Amino acid sequence: MGDNAKGGGLVRVRSLSTALYRVPLQRPAEDALHGTMDQVELVLLRAETDEGPTGLGYAYTIGVGGTAIKSLIDDYLAEEVVGEDPLLIEGIWEKLWKRVHWVGRGGLASFALAAIDIALWDIAGKVAGLPLYKLLGGCRREIRAYGSGVDLNLSDEELIAQVEGFLEEGFTAVKIKVGREDPREDLHRVALLRRRVGDGIELMVDANMRWTAAEAIRMGKALEEFDVIWLEEPLIPDDIDGHRQVAQALTMGVAVGENLHTKYEFQRYLSAGALDVVQLDVITLGGITEWLKVAALAEMHNLPITTHYAEEIQVHLLAASPASWFAERHAYRLDHVLERPLILKDGKIAPPEVPGHGLVFDMDKLSQYRIG
Repeated sequence: MGDNAKGGGLVRVRSLSTALYRVPLQRPAEDALHGTMDQVELVLLRAETDEGPTGLGYAYTIGVGGTAIKSLIDDYLAEEVVGEDPLLIEGIWEKLWKRVHWVGRGGLASFALAAIDIALWDIAGKVAGLPLYKLLGGCRREIRAYGSGVDLNLSDEELIAQVEGFLEEGFTAVKIKVGREDPREDLHRVALLRRRVGDGIELMVDANMRWTAAEAIRMGKALEEFDVIWLEEPLIPDDIDGHRQVAQALTMGVAVGENLHTKYEFQRYLSAGALDVVQLDVITLGGITEWLKVAALAEMHNLPITTHYAEEIQVHLLAASPASWFAERHAYRLDHVLERPLILKDGKIAPPEVPGHGLVFDMDKLSQYRIG
């Protein structure tokens, strides 16, 4: 691989180090697939260069897999990166992808790749002296955000209180979970919410892969009465044809993507006409490098992009894409362990104007959750 120059010398990756944290959620969350979730695992990665900045990357899980991601990096991938030019990001990504290809073109391998890739892009922004979104070309300064609850089994009163909290924060769009055992309860909750927020607030729903295609079509048509703008993950991600049937049957959008791991998976969905809203997660996709390629595919198909979680990184990526629509502000927020949480203003969030991605964890607060 090639070289970069800084002050007449060559900049190389000197070391990669990782640490695992299990951070309790400020409030337990529940959906139709995963049950109750009370913690987020964070694998933090620091990439140090022999002269120049340190890059920060991370991967997350909802409680399972963190030790495996850390081990994959420590035992197999770190040695492939040390000594490399950190600005040859595409070349490093391809090298690592080939290294783990046989054991997984997605899943844990993608999560491990993401942590490294994000750290390298952080270094690139710092070397250039640019915020990440400007390094990537920049398209807009602010991104609309929606409040996202993981709230399947909240009572009516708790659900309304949660949504009122979102509105008080300044959100102009809200997403709730559906997928209860009795579908009439889902319809009741969405109707209740629509009556509460009126016509001026946009609503989305997320089924977390709860239904069959026939069930999703039946429920989707009933939900359209309440002016829901998208139905998220109605089926398992493996059922492309089922999603195509749902997308063709409904006038509301069908959002898919948080459980897709490669540009090839997204291309199959796009070619089949099986989604209307392209939902990207920079961690499950293997990092910024792959995210940008899927964003380009979405733009080519004239489809909007929204994101899943990791908004502190993805706000930069959305701000660099002409296809961006919404950023998710998730119930699993990490604000309580961040030095600079994102600020919502007029229903929008903006990337920080500092070199790199600007994500900084408050280690005094985070250190108590370290494992090992």
